[in-house]
Amino acid sequence: MSPVLRLTPRLALALVALAACNGDDSTSRGDTAATASATDASASTTSTSASTSDGSSSGDASTSTTGGGGSASSGTSGDTSSSSSGGSTGSTTGTTGSTGGTSDTSGTTGTTGVVPPEPIPVHEIPGLKSITFWERSGGNAPTPYTFEVLGPELTAALPDPLTDQSHDIKGVTTEFYDVYYSDIDGVFDIDGSYLTIAGSFGYKLPAGGGLNLAEIALNYENNDVEYGSYVASFVALGDNAAPDSAPKSIDGDLQTHTTMGNNVDEPGKRLRVTLGFESSLMPQ
Repeated sequence: MSPVLRLTPRLALALVALAACNGDDSTSRGDTAATASATDASASTTSTSASTSDGSSSGDASTSTTGGGGSASSGTSGDTSSSSSGGSTGSTTGTTGSTGGTSDTSGTTGTTGVVPPEPIPVHEIPGLKSITFWERSGGNAPTPYTFEVLGPELTAALPDPLTDQSHDIKGVTTEFYDVYYSDIDGVFDIDGSYLTIAGSFGYKLPAGGGLNLAEIALNYENNDVEYGSYVASFVALGDNAAPDSAPKSIDGDLQTHTTMGNNVDEPGKRLRVTLGFESSLMPQ
């Protein structure tokens, strides 16, 4: 027969106290685990939030270290990558902007009148009354030969050979000249922007060379006179030619002149000087 345990009042009180103590410990451990789990969940949420917002705020990502090194590190890395990508995009945009600016500037420059105006025919120069060719054949000064703007001399080219019966200007014996409007190469053009004097001379050395042009003058209705601006082209032939003398036809000095030589050995060619004028090449 088993002995009967009798609970004395003192023993009963001890058992109740013991049971109560064991229950408190279990509840305490359970509260601690729940608190840790909640902390982990909260930290994980914070880390997720930091990782989501790291593209715009690297500071938030760096402060979310409670949620674990991996999550925080991932957030920081993502922010750095986004920043680098953003910087690269910004740099590319800047380059494009710079290129665009250069293109715009170039376009603006192109529309500010840098291109000079088109030449006009000499005979259309406003106020032009007549044209004088100053030719030197001995004496103390050159001889002026003046022609009307639309006269027959300037508006037609004479055929070869030039003779006593067919010429616009005659110098010494065997020296005949044709004058006309032309292109830059001395080819006849009634609407040309240049003036040409071309011809023949029949003496070699020791005679001096022919085609002695001092100036070509544009004479205006208000009595202004304009000389040639530059030598567009010329032809010098023979043993008594002085090609370096061509610029003397535009120096404004009537006492200097060109010496283009002779065409005795090349009768099919002409001595020639072609001049350009500011008023026809750069009209105002």
